Amino acid sequence: MKEWKRAAEEIIASGPRPLKLFILGGPDSGKTTMAAFLASVAVGAGLKVAVVDADVGQSEIGPPGCVGYGLAGGPIGRVREVSPLRSYFVGSNSPELLSFTTAGACKSAVDGALSLSPDLVVIDTTGLVWGRTARFLKSAKIELIAPTHIVALQRALELEHLLRPWDHLGGLPKVVRAPVSPRATEKNRKDRRAFRERAFQQYFRGSTRRELDLQKISLFRTTYLTGRPMDSSQLAVISKDLRCGIAHAEWLPDGIFIVAEGFFDLEGLERIKEREGTTEVFLTKADRFENLLVGMVDRDGVLLGVGLLTSLDFRRRAGVVWSPLDSATSERVAGLQFGILKILPTGEEAGKIHPNDI
Repeated sequence: MKEWKRAAEEIIASGPRPLKLFILGGPDSGKTTMAAFLASVAVGAGLKVAVVDADVGQSEIGPPGCVGYGLAGGPIGRVREVSPLRSYFVGSNSPELLSFTTAGACKSAVDGALSLSPDLVVIDTTGLVWGRTARFLKSAKIELIAPTHIVALQRALELEHLLRPWDHLGGLPKVVRAPVSPRATEKNRKDRRAFRERAFQQYFRGSTRRELDLQKISLFRTTYLTGRPMDSSQLAVISKDLRCGIAHAEWLPDGIFIVAEGFFDLEGLERIKEREGTTEVFLTKADRFENLLVGMVDRDGVLLGVGLLTSLDFRRRAGVVWSPLDSATSERVAGLQFGILKILPTGEEAGKIHPNDI
């Protein structure tokens, strides 16, 4: 499309280097197509180009639910043709509920891409552009990344609420408006889910289960095993209070964390608070920890791959993870990063939990 070509040529001819192009657009606006187009034009102009895929719902570089980056080895037709060099785990198919995690992963990926000394970095993003979360997240990403250009794809004026603040600055980033590709087709929610589930099915093909001793590895983004666990006699007292089985409980600096095995009696919370002398009781259920998407990292915090925490034995403090990692790589797992998306081993999405639930 001539408007895209003109915009790409003007951007490539501008400065300062490295150029950082932040692509902004709603769902089905052609953001990923634009990312590949810009990368190809830049490569054709003799530039070294890195691509950051920050669209966690439609990941094409690296594992699903992650932000990844790589170098374009030549002209590309699709972002998925870029070989991933490193990925950062988010743990969901949307940045909602995980705004800080998503923004941090995006910043880390851009920093990683910049360490390769490229002439240009193309940053693809999610289609979340409406609502308070979108305003906060997109603004936070732009402030963290400090792009030289915002490439905005819009059909009418749907992105102006995000673009206006940067227009008024008059410096960088420079806002480049471009039309949505005529080839862009709108997909319904069912189609997007089917795309994501196919990606999970492909990623987890050939996976095996491995039990991990959770006391011997680091656990991130969960309250579990961050406090002082209670013994069986103390669990029995709490079980009586809540009138249900208790899988786990521990004292925290700011209260008590309790994992119930089933439905519980909320009236028992006041008895627990009074007896233990605390105003905060964090109560969740054991099934919140089942079939959770998790990131597996090595001792340096580098993501080795993504897995499914299919079950957690709270008494043995062991978890079973379903993943495609081979035996040698699995032995290097030193930590788990907990996500909020539930995925069945078949690849089917099974809902989300709230980050506070675990």
